[in-house]
Amino acid sequence: MKAAILSSNYTIEIIDMEKPKIKDDEVLINVKATGICGSDLHAYRGRHPFRKPPVVLGHEVAGMIEEVGEQVEGYSPGDRVTVRPIDGCGKCVYCREGRDNICENKRLPGIGGWIGTFAEYFVAPQNCLHMIPDRISYVEGTLMEPLSVGIHSIRRAGINKDDNIAILGVGTIGLMCLITARQTGVKRILVSDIVDKNLFISKKLGADDCLNISTTPFLSLLEESNKFNRIVIDKVIITAAFPSVWEEAVKICKNGGQICVVGMFEKPVSIDLLNLMLKEKNICMSVGYQKEDFQIAIQIAEQVDLTTLITHQLPLTEANKGFKIMYERTDKPIKVVLTNQLNK
Repeated sequence: MKAAILSSNYTIEIIDMEKPKIKDDEVLINVKATGICGSDLHAYRGRHPFRKPPVVLGHEVAGMIEEVGEQVEGYSPGDRVTVRPIDGCGKCVYCREGRDNICENKRLPGIGGWIGTFAEYFVAPQNCLHMIPDRISYVEGTLMEPLSVGIHSIRRAGINKDDNIAILGVGTIGLMCLITARQTGVKRILVSDIVDKNLFISKKLGADDCLNISTTPFLSLLEESNKFNRIVIDKVIITAAFPSVWEEAVKICKNGGQICVVGMFEKPVSIDLLNLMLKEKNICMSVGYQKEDFQIAIQIAEQVDLTTLITHQLPLTEANKGFKIMYERTDKPIKVVLTNQLNK
């Protein structure tokens, strides 16, 4: 089979690999579409903590089952599926609590011999599979993974319909948080970014206020009390992992409010614990997703048009071009999806 491999930092090559074989509890998926994630870009730049070249990256996937293992039940060849790309050990305290996203022995694509989705075929355990209905296209199916990240973040932050929330950074994950929050029915959603295109899409997806912080500090918006009726920010979601964004989040979050960190900070951030303590501002972290998040994602995808987030579609054979688009950002990409034209 053909696969796109990260052979060295900043270099993706198309190679021939042996078609993978499945175990009794696994299925072989004919990959139809696969998305390039921000974490894939971290690996491309040599900054991912454990995905290192040479490696076949990719974990956002939708495809058709081609073969099932002898112990697989409830799935058959021809089924349309997406994959929750976390395979917990199933035995530890976290897995028993349904929190396999923080299992210390979990398997992830691109690590420990589990070949990623940037290939013609992908192997996945039955416990990671989720059916996708016919009305969700394969390309849209790749968005179930990032949408699940947004859903998990909103759940971790404890956001409800009575909240005013701020989402700092509306790249793919920030937009997924926005979609989820809108579906939750929150009172008001404020978003910030430095890319006008992303802010424009945010408005289309239901953001009440969109702020380009390269020209206007977030705090100044909140200080226009007559215009915004003394908005108090109950919950803040951080998806843009920059120290300045963290500082902004602390400033705008109300006393007793909640700050949820989703973005992957590459460097340590200074935290004024005394200030947070005196104002009882809470901090939570959100990583990945759980089974329930994927189930909710598929329900939301049946109600919301997600195609506006897909700015680029390329064949798998042009994966290197896709990564350059993500890295150079000249076309202001949001989501780049690779379609497997070899497996029609």
